[in-house]
Amino acid sequence: MHPNLEAGVRNLLFQCADIKTGERLLLVGEKDCQPFFDPKLCDVVAAVARSHGIDTTILLALPGNDASEFPEAVSSAMQTADVSLFFSRLGDQVRFIDSPGPGRKIMSYTLTLEHLGAWFSNIDFRVMKQIHDHLLDQIMQSTVYSIKAKNGTDLKATIRQTSSAKKPAISEFSLELFPVMIFPPVNFFDLHGRLVMEHFLLSSSTRAYADSEFYFDSPVTAIVEMSRMIDFEGDQQLIKRLKKQLERAAAITGGDPYCLNSWHTGINPYTFYNEEPYANLERWGTVAYGSPRYTHIHAAGIDPGDISIQLFDATISFDQQIFWEQGKFMFFDQPEVQTLLQQSDAQLPGASSYLSIGL
Repeated sequence: MHPNLEAGVRNLLFQCADIKTGERLLLVGEKDCQPFFDPKLCDVVAAVARSHGIDTTILLALPGNDASEFPEAVSSAMQTADVSLFFSRLGDQVRFIDSPGPGRKIMSYTLTLEHLGAWFSNIDFRVMKQIHDHLLDQIMQSTVYSIKAKNGTDLKATIRQTSSAKKPAISEFSLELFPVMIFPPVNFFDLHGRLVMEHFLLSSSTRAYADSEFYFDSPVTAIVEMSRMIDFEGDQQLIKRLKKQLERAAAITGGDPYCLNSWHTGINPYTFYNEEPYANLERWGTVAYGSPRYTHIHAAGIDPGDISIQLFDATISFDQQIFWEQGKFMFFDQPEVQTLLQQSDAQLPGASSYLSIGL
């Protein structure tokens, strides 16, 4: 095994999953003619785990359309696992809800062996988790924030601080994510401004549905008030098709087609995608969303909604302090973060060396 690949596996098993000799590990892969995740990932991780005396089971299952189709075989196996590790869209679909079994659960976004052996997965999970937690603390201590982009997007919103609110400030993940690549979605409150949509829309990955990829021939601007798209500017025929897509997605849960529920932006500068994105944009989005270049908004339907609105190279500030600048994660420059990095062997690229996600 290539040393970088084994380093990625060890980071996953021992820094992230914190698994111990004698514990039971369940590896869930995809049994599909066109899997998003390479089934070989399970074999590679199993070999390292077994060499450390970890009781390991591999289970390949066909991904369903949503969490309601979670396979009974996987659910049963999770009941006795100390750690359930997903290389499968199944884990992505239950990332906001409780999943079966009492053990620790992890969703790995390493689509390929190349991802598992790259710095994307090799950077120390514990260090990145500390940076993630420090970021989340600062977000939660903020009052207002803005999201802007060169395409004309200009949004402002508030952070809801009260714990008694019906809707919390963030929507926590129910699984651990590997590698550390994004923070839990920030729920929108009092959002207003202009949101320019271009390129494409995708699903939010919680549910699969036909024709989830929607393409823009030209930009469409949504006028936003109170976290809701109240009007649109652009080509009228395109706007008609856009409204139908939003309404179709919202009908899955019966929610508001025009609501904007939450958002988050990637924080892993080593995120990459080396294949052609447009060959399968939903697969591309499964990993690309970890890039600091990529902000996406959950919309259309009951939280989190079933539309993902894409925004690239955004500048995002909290209480007027810039955390992302044109797609660069400037939060890394904070003294506390630099101290964490200096106290570890973690390496992060400079502002000009972020990896490509294909767009």
